[in-house]
Amino acid sequence: MNSQPTVAQYFDAKAATWDDMPCHDDAKHVAVAVLAGVEQGSHVLDLGCGTGIMAPAYLAAGAARILGVDVAPGMIERARRKFANEQRVDFACCDAIDLEAGETFDRVVIYNAYPHFMDKAALITAVTRVLAPQGRFLVAHGAGRDIINQHHHGAVPHCVTSDLDSAKAESRLWMRNGFDIDVIIDTPDIYAFGGVYLG
Repeated sequence: MNSQPTVAQYFDAKAATWDDMPCHDDAKHVAVAVLAGVEQGSHVLDLGCGTGIMAPAYLAAGAARILGVDVAPGMIERARRKFANEQRVDFACCDAIDLEAGETFDRVVIYNAYPHFMDKAALITAVTRVLAPQGRFLVAHGAGRDIINQHHHGAVPHCVTSDLDSAKAESRLWMRNGFDIDVIIDTPDIYAFGGVYLG
């Protein structure tokens, strides 16, 4: 019998205390929204949204539409409760790689979640289905790569995470799939790469 948790099961178990974790930093959330180019009227897809911690930063930047997607039902349940009265924000519980192209977005952001997308090639394919040509994507973390990798090695089952390579190295797969990379940040305090989908 396989006792290893799935990504959904692992994060479901974390949902009740997710908002209380010390890693959430409002100033970094604002910086991520800026790096992602979220502005007045933006339609933002937040992949691996958890309990919707990034939504306030997107709303403050003027986003007209936010769809948060997460594979963990417990995370989505809490996110929906938090934003029940905000008409610009919706949430969906599904695997990001199963997203269909029924709606397009001009911004796609993956914040504090990239290592948990185990099939990066499938993730990129999914993003290209829903990101408008000339739309921006951003992968970002509110801590440096070494800190993230050390934490995941000690506290997260290997079956639900993968090591982060340098931002430059991670971005190469996206470059090979139609993205023009114009953001690369790899410091002890923040990690990010992103750019424009050339379509």
